[in-house]
Parts: sequence; C-alpha cells; structure tokens
Amino acid sequence: MNGGSNDDQRGVRPARVAPTRETVMLESVHLYLEGTVAAAIMTTLGVISGMATLALNGDQRLAIVVAALAFMLSGIVLTVRLWRITRASASPAEPPA
Repeated sequence: MNGGSNDDQRGVRPARVAPTRETVMLESVHLYLEGTVAAAIMTTLGVISGMATLALNGDQRLAIVVAALAFMLSGIVLTVRLWRITRASASPAEPPA
C-alpha cells in the first residue's frame, strides 16, 4: 500500500535531480502531443462553426471567414489558458539567506 508518496508515478522527478535523456525525450513527446491536441481542437471548432454558418446562411465566403475566426479565437483562448497555468505553477522565490 502506498503511503501517499509520489514515488510510484511516472514522469515525476524528485527536486534537484538532473533530467536524464529519457525524461527529456518523454517531456518533448508530451509537448508535441499536447500541441497536436490543441491544433485538433482548434480545427474542429473552426470546421463546426464554418459548417454551421454555411448551413444557416448559405454564403461560402462568410463561412470561411467564420471558420478562420473560430480557429484563431480558440488558439488565443488555449494560449492564454496555457500562459495562466504556467504562471500559476511557478514556485515562489525563496528569500535570501
């Protein structure tokens, strides 16, 4: 039975341990996977909004503009969300000794 330690979790490094080649590779793959998921979300929202606009309006030019705007706005939202998450997780600076 685990006593609440994080030792059994993959990808969790103890503090002040130099990253190995394997952990750097896994972190890089994780970043690429997250980027791919973000691009898929952006594309899906763009296509859905473009198709809905085309179905409601029938104007192909407007549908392309709406799809592009949805793609860009979802990218902005995901970027701001990532920025806020990374800022919140930064550890506070230790006071000088």
